[in-house]
Amino acid sequence: MIIYIENIDPGRAQELLRRNGRNRRLDKGTVDRYAEAMRRGEWQLSHQGIAVGENGELLDGQHRLEAIIKADIAVEMPVARGMSRDAFSVLDTGKRRSPSDALRLAGATDTLHLSAALRYLHIYLNSPDSMWSGSATRLTNDQILDLRDKHPRMEECVRKARPINANTGIITSACATALYVTLDACPDMDIDPWVTGITTGANLDIGDSRLALRNFFANVRAVSGKRRVDAREHIAIYIKAWNAWRTGRKIKVLFFRKGEVMPRPVDTSPLFE
Repeated sequence: MIIYIENIDPGRAQELLRRNGRNRRLDKGTVDRYAEAMRRGEWQLSHQGIAVGENGELLDGQHRLEAIIKADIAVEMPVARGMSRDAFSVLDTGKRRSPSDALRLAGATDTLHLSAALRYLHIYLNSPDSMWSGSATRLTNDQILDLRDKHPRMEECVRKARPINANTGIITSACATALYVTLDACPDMDIDPWVTGITTGANLDIGDSRLALRNFFANVRAVSGKRRVDAREHIAIYIKAWNAWRTGRKIKVLFFRKGEVMPRPVDTSPLFE
């Protein structure tokens, strides 16, 4: 087996794909993620590339080649030629590095919640009223690391979200995202009364939106399994409660109807301009 570094353009990618043999089923979501990374200039030369068998059959790399065609750009990749088909059974059987792994290597903590919170923030800022799940919402490790650099306060929000989750049941990563966007809307405000109120529930009068928020999630826990409540709804409920509290509006019941537009914090900031 000989390995070369080759500059593969869409035409060359099509040639290699014509000899695609018994590869696994193509995952279009993976192709889209690779192509977007290539367009953004994030694709880097590594040990992973293309494998061609002794008879010229493509053994590995179909997703990378399809992404080159989709992105319509040339990318440098290692190409291993003369690989024995006996080695085919062990290709790509290792676990890929997740966004959480990348954050951990970058020195972050609580990386599972942090990576999810950063992904939710990306969706909230770019397509809040679209689907929040599925392959289209996945981000590359580079995107997650870039979001961490742009929004360093998110790690603080994850820490603040943990006790709120423990006392209310709101999804930790969703809570961190909601905390982040509301804090960004009024960065100089003391939010301790808000956080303490929704965490402890102490001395809250009827009509206080912090109590309404706690009651919403208490009801969610009571009917667990009967109605699916996802991160998008958790974030929307949090922001609705926040907006009522910031404006002094009394509210007893919180809800987020199907098809309703994602709310924004009542105060504006550079994040939303």
